[in-house]
Amino acid sequence: MRYIYTLLFIMIFGTQSLNANYAQDTLLETCGVLSAQGIYVTYYAIGSLADGYASGAYDDETATQILNEYIALTQLVNKQLNSLLRSEILSGSDIGAIVDLNNIYELLIAEASALSDFIRTKDESYIYVYDSNRTKAWNKIEELMGPE
Repeated sequence: MRYIYTLLFIMIFGTQSLNANYAQDTLLETCGVLSAQGIYVTYYAIGSLADGYASGAYDDETATQILNEYIALTQLVNKQLNSLLRSEILSGSDIGAIVDLNNIYELLIAEASALSDFIRTKDESYIYVYDSNRTKAWNKIEELMGPE
């Protein structure tokens, strides 16, 4: 019986080690694609919410609630990408790409937070903070997704 367990172990884990590089590359590529989609969708979601709020489609409470959800989710993604950086499985350009993604996510968090602060206080200085972070985020998104 012990022989069967040993054989099964080798069959399961032995083939995984042969495919380890392929699996790691696939995981990293998937992480990159999903993260790129995440920044793009988050950027447009915050802007759409701002437009909806400005047109009266959302009241203060609803807009703030949605923004808080965007912020919390984006912070979670940022935290997970930082964990990936600390894992030491990345090298070279992969590290740079994750740092770039995190910088964009931080700008998106700042953008959403400024919009939330504006809604809460009606202080128009937050609109400038919102616009500034939105512009910076878009410039970095274009740079990241631009032609190589």
